[in-house]
Amino acid sequence: MQKLKIIVEGETINLCQPTKEFAGGDIWYKWINNPVINKQLLKKYRKFKNTKKKQIKFFLDLKKNRRKIFIISSKNHIYKGVVSLSKIDKAKKICDIALISDTKIDPLLGPYAGLEAIALISNYAFTKLKLKKIYGGGLIALKNWQQRMELIGFKLNDLQKKNEVKSYTALKNPSYLVSLSYEDFIILKKKRGRIWDNLNLMKKRISKLPKKSFFNILDNFLTKDKKKYYDKLFKL
Repeated sequence: MQKLKIIVEGETINLCQPTKEFAGGDIWYKWINNPVINKQLLKKYRKFKNTKKKQIKFFLDLKKNRRKIFIISSKNHIYKGVVSLSKIDKAKKICDIALISDTKIDPLLGPYAGLEAIALISNYAFTKLKLKKIYGGGLIALKNWQQRMELIGFKLNDLQKKNEVKSYTALKNPSYLVSLSYEDFIILKKKRGRIWDNLNLMKKRISKLPKKSFFNILDNFLTKDKKKYYDKLFKL
């Protein structure tokens, strides 16, 4: 198997440069087909049946489609997923972020490796690509993961419940939207040196996360408090 070049070295994982040869191999294309991995993705991706041919085309179209992708590698050079920046807009200095990872590889580090991958590529977006804001999102079922992302600066922007329609998104699944600003990135960087500074410190922060997350606060506001407000308003 081809050994990929390490571009960003981390503590629990490394980020590697993908190649056409790797795209056409027996690893990358299978990740999105794996039900254990894709259960965390939106329905349209879970339905997608990937092939080596499709994966090669995806790789060849990265620049045209304004994407930056890294293959996530364990410290033992076992490839376990992809972390990416997409819809890169150099004029507006914004992009989207996404992660696909096999948590069965190095299972003890699984809950942390994905978070470090997000931190490393976010640092790359701000320092190398000179972007100013990174957007992300996920299924509401992953709200615990969203709270962990808050530790590296990703703030919750909005919740979209089932059957709601909003002009700025076409998502049909119950989902949340988050973002990391350059300003918040700098705040955390000044405090820690890096937004991911140390595995042991990150474990301690995770253990101290509030039981009632901002997700819960916003969810309560958009359901109970919102209803109370408009019930009272409509009586005027």
